[in-house]
Amino acid sequence: MKQNIVVRSSKWFRSAYLLELSKTRFQWTLFIALVCLAVPMLMVAGDTVDSTAVGTRTVEGLVRDIACPLQNKKSTSTSYSKDCITMCAKVGSPLGILTSDGSVYVPVTESMPDTGQDALKPFVGEHVQATGKVFERNSTHAIEISEIHQLPNDAASK
Repeated sequence: MKQNIVVRSSKWFRSAYLLELSKTRFQWTLFIALVCLAVPMLMVAGDTVDSTAVGTRTVEGLVRDIACPLQNKKSTSTSYSKDCITMCAKVGSPLGILTSDGSVYVPVTESMPDTGQDALKPFVGEHVQATGKVFERNSTHAIEISEIHQLPNDAASK
């Protein structure tokens, strides 16, 4: 019994016991920190097929080739050449909807190969209102068009 008392009261035993306690505390702290970091990372990494979908929206703008407004700041939804747009579309330039704020919405579909361009071809050079599921990724916009119709000329000039 005396030996047990002597060992427990020795400096070495107390420092070893405190070291063991602090090691356990450190392990718990480390575990909690890792969990707190891992949960948000797993949430961000959970990329599903629809993760870029932002919902159903209605987009209004000019149906045109996307090359000109991307390369030329003067090309807007109100300042354009319909002949130029038609010529570019005829040679296969990709089409999109250019909104008044300068955003370009590229048409997409669930089918592979994608046939989204077909929905815009009848409206080349015209202002339209398109409704559908909108996708956004790194400042790029796409729309899966469910409904589209041409706007009257007076509504397009707003």
